[in-house]
Order: sequence, then structure tokens, then C-alpha cells
Amino acid sequence: MGGREKEEALERITGRDVEVLEFVARYGVVPRDAVAEWAETARAMTARRERRLLAAGLISRTHLPQHSEPFLLATRSGLQLCTRDELPVAKVTPARLAHFAAAARLGARLEQAGETLLSERELLAHERALGERNLSIPLANSHMHRPDMIIVPPGSSADEWGRPWAAEKPTVLEVELTQKGGRRLDRILFAWRGEILAGRFAAVRYYCSPAAEPYVRRSADRVRFEALELFTLPEE
Repeated sequence: MGGREKEEALERITGRDVEVLEFVARYGVVPRDAVAEWAETARAMTARRERRLLAAGLISRTHLPQHSEPFLLATRSGLQLCTRDELPVAKVTPARLAHFAAAARLGARLEQAGETLLSERELLAHERALGERNLSIPLANSHMHRPDMIIVPPGSSADEWGRPWAAEKPTVLEVELTQKGGRRLDRILFAWRGEILAGRFAAVRYYCSPAAEPYVRRSADRVRFEALELFTLPEE
């Protein structure tokens, strides 16, 4: 596409298009149906918006085997237009596509229900800007673990997130789709249990596939994490 054609395509971009573009930028690799759910648009309107963003060079689109929906990614120009250029251009990692899709769909549902979320990409950018991993947790093997999302408390400031003395505390959201090894899962849940007891976070919610839910439940029992909030993801 020539320069003039791209300029004309950019002129057709609406304010709502930019809002949807930012949703894609925040979650990185996003299936089309998650975009439709977040924007509350039917298939035809979703497709028209997607074509506008593609024509303007603001997103790229990837079709992958075994996935009925294409995945959308914000380009560098797209990140700049929606003023989220602190985020990197997302990379398609086939092994994590199901996880990316589930996180984006969950984020769309919760944000439409009125929650304010930070995605994993935003959490990483926040910690890098702060120079401190205040929203990650240390594990027993000296590694750090970052949650998939957090619910931002209303009226809180970024400097207070994850601080024991903060009046309002974030809620941790984790997406679990696979039957993760018991030892690793135990380490993560034990660490989250400690963070709740230390007063850094308000709650920890696990959103699990039907296959993964029994493993998470058994792990929570082993580490005595009675306060864990467990939800089953719908089949997609």
C-alpha cells in the first residue's frame, strides 16, 4: 500500500477503533472473538473495524492451524497511535497461544463487567518503569513469578500496588489451562498464600480449564491455601 493510501486509511480510523486497538496492544496476541466481546460488536462490525486497522498498518493478523479465529497483534505504529509504546510488539509463540487467547477472553469479559485490569504485558512494563518487581512474587527456587493479570483497586495509585501498607490492594488473576507439575504449582500457590497473609494482595483467583481445575484444587489443599478463589473457564 502506498503512502497516500495509508494516509487515507488512517483518516478513516475512529476514536472507538483506537480504543479497540489499545485492548489488542494490552493483551498482545488476541483472538478476534475476544475483540468482538470487548467491543460488544457483531461479526460484521468486528470484521469492518479489523479491515480498517489492517489497512492503516495498525495491526497485523495471523491465521494458525487448529484455531478457528485469527489472532490480532498491534504493530509498532499501532502501539504509538494508541500511546502504548511502552509495550513491545507482541510475538506469536505457538506453545502459548491457547493461554494468550484465554487471558484475552477473560480480560474482555471482566472489563465489560466493569473491572479495571492490568494485563501481564502491562505488569511487566510497570515493573520495568518502577525498577522493582512489586507485583511479582519470589518462589522457593529463587525465581520470580508474575501473575497473568491484576484487578486494580479503585482510586489507588501505581506506587501503592503490592504494598502491605496500602489501603486498597490488588486482586491477582491467574489462568491455568494445563496439568502443571504438582511441585511447581505447589510452589506458586504456597507463595501466593504467603503474600495474602503478608497483606500485599486482596485475593488470588485462579481461572482454570476443566482439565486443570482438579490439579489446582489438590495443590491448594496440599499448601493449605483455603482462601484461594477458584473458577472454571467456559469451553471455547
